[in-house]
Amino acid sequence: MKSNLLSISECIQRHQSSSSSPPTVFLDGSWHLSPSRNARQEYESGPRIPGAHFFDIDNVATQGTNDNKTKLPHMMPPKELFAHVMDEFGITSNTNVILYGTEGCFSIPRVLYTFKAMGHPIENVKMMNGSLKDWMDAGGPVEWGWKESMKVDNHLVPGGDYVSRYDKAVDARNVVNMDKIVELVQNTKNGTGTDTTGVIVDARSKGRFVGKEPEPRKGLRGGHIPGAFNVPFDRLLKDDKKTLRSKEEMVSIFSNAGVDVYTEKDIICSCGSGVTACWIALALEECGRDPSRTFVYDGSWIEWASDERNPVVKED
Repeated sequence: MKSNLLSISECIQRHQSSSSSPPTVFLDGSWHLSPSRNARQEYESGPRIPGAHFFDIDNVATQGTNDNKTKLPHMMPPKELFAHVMDEFGITSNTNVILYGTEGCFSIPRVLYTFKAMGHPIENVKMMNGSLKDWMDAGGPVEWGWKESMKVDNHLVPGGDYVSRYDKAVDARNVVNMDKIVELVQNTKNGTGTDTTGVIVDARSKGRFVGKEPEPRKGLRGGHIPGAFNVPFDRLLKDDKKTLRSKEEMVSIFSNAGVDVYTEKDIICSCGSGVTACWIALALEECGRDPSRTFVYDGSWIEWASDERNPVVKED
């Protein structure tokens, strides 16, 4: 199984030959939970990789009261929106896409998962194994100065007879909603789970998982989904907090948390809002797990805990 990751040197080489056929397009997928950093503004002012576009997971998402009644953040986009954004970026299904982020952001696996879930050929999308700072430290070129980033508000999906040039977009795959989690919890509670029963893996910190640390979102209940296992995503990262550990180390970390990487059961990855859950999905695939049996709970904890009907487990 080929890796989803490209080294910094490989990415620089790809950038130098980005005009070749098929073309390579770089996307900055940075996102920050803290309001002290604005990823869009950082991209627009620079530094950024020359020619790169900005992919905003909050903007290229399902929005509006009809499709996202509870106003959950960065939910997977409708296929029509994803296809139109690809058109705006000049991306076709043959385009090689390389995703990168700024120092301290943990959102790039989410963008990677989005591309794969929305139908972009898996062999044509990769994640840079390191940050923009690492790129610069390795001598990779950057550009400065203001550059407008695309906003869906300014580029609405056209109606009528418009046909997107991007022809691979599908309804998001390997993504589950709250109904699936309710079913799984109920099956576990009743003891009726079968070999196809899913395993929930929560990427949040142990403190948040057991309900002792407050959630970043004010007023949200703490704790975890009944039956979930806890694998804080940052335990899967090296000391640099931006690149994954070795396969052997990650398999051991999952095992110590009670998770069999190679189980035939579905593994459902969850976190606070569906971002760092994608680190779990990425790590599982890098360990050799079949990605078709791995899913992300899109609404994650913010959706589950916001609904008072859902049970929550806290630990002493």
